Amino acid sequence: MKKNRGWHFTRKFYVTIFILLALLTAVIAFGAGMAVHNHSKDKQEIMTENVDKEVLTKPGQSSEKPEKESRSSEPESKKTDRPDEIVTVADKPTEKDRPTDKPDDPPPTPPTEDEKVIYLTFDDGPSKNTRRILDILDEYHIHATFFVIHSYDGCEELIREIDKRGNTVGLHSYSHDYSIYSSTQTYFDDLQKISDVVYNATGKRSKLVRFPGGTSNTISREYCDGIMSTLAEEVPAKGYHYFDWNWDSTDAESNQRPVEKIFDHSIAAAKNDSHHVILLMHDAPAKTTTADALPQIIQYYLDAGYRFDVLSENSYTYHHHTNN
Repeated sequence: MKKNRGWHFTRKFYVTIFILLALLTAVIAFGAGMAVHNHSKDKQEIMTENVDKEVLTKPGQSSEKPEKESRSSEPESKKTDRPDEIVTVADKPTEKDRPTDKPDDPPPTPPTEDEKVIYLTFDDGPSKNTRRILDILDEYHIHATFFVIHSYDGCEELIREIDKRGNTVGLHSYSHDYSIYSSTQTYFDDLQKISDVVYNATGKRSKLVRFPGGTSNTISREYCDGIMSTLAEEVPAKGYHYFDWNWDSTDAESNQRPVEKIFDHSIAAAKNDSHHVILLMHDAPAKTTTADALPQIIQYYLDAGYRFDVLSENSYTYHHHTNN
């Protein structure tokens, strides 16, 4: 009997231990499950909150939460190329604040009475001779005034080059057909067309004009009596400045006029001690001898103490008497 009681006791002891271990295991398993559940809940709340924030930043949508709406209305910050500089939306310049184009440099002042100045002017271009003339001017570091026509399709490229090299572009006519003198309307229509050509080439609106044939031409009588007297008043009234010439190279008298004759007539102003010279020359396609004579003409005036300048709204001006 004593032996049986010991075995019974021992069996009850082991059963008790087994039950306790089972209970402990169950408690541990329950606690771990709760921890996983809480972690998943927290993660879901964080994801939900992030979604709410993303909805707030989408353009055209707003949140139902007023406090988040007020945050979304604050100026956004934008980084510039410089990492140390921050510009907010509120600081961006408006159209009103944007700087305007800088005004053109003021035109040069007119020469004094005693100052010797020569203005080289070229009519009827541009042409193949124009670039050669530009190269000669560059060689002597001087500039000239070119009264241009629409000489050929694509002439804008050379007009642009005239301007780019520091010379002045004036308006001669679009067609150089004397029928433009049929009326003031036909003249100004033609003038507007060449003005547009120059503007498209250079981005500038030239206000310098030379009438085909000059103000004193009489060919205009064949088209409209008194037209030049009228234009001499109306052209300045519209804000233009027209220029004739007081010395003539005579290169228009014929094509391929001899170089020595162009030279002799061109330097006559210096020989007569004329202090303010507007010299008429041409850069039309046939005027190759004008370009041939140009270097020695320039050198002669330089040696005689003349300064070379371009015509402007404020420069020396010479007008012919009208004959129609």
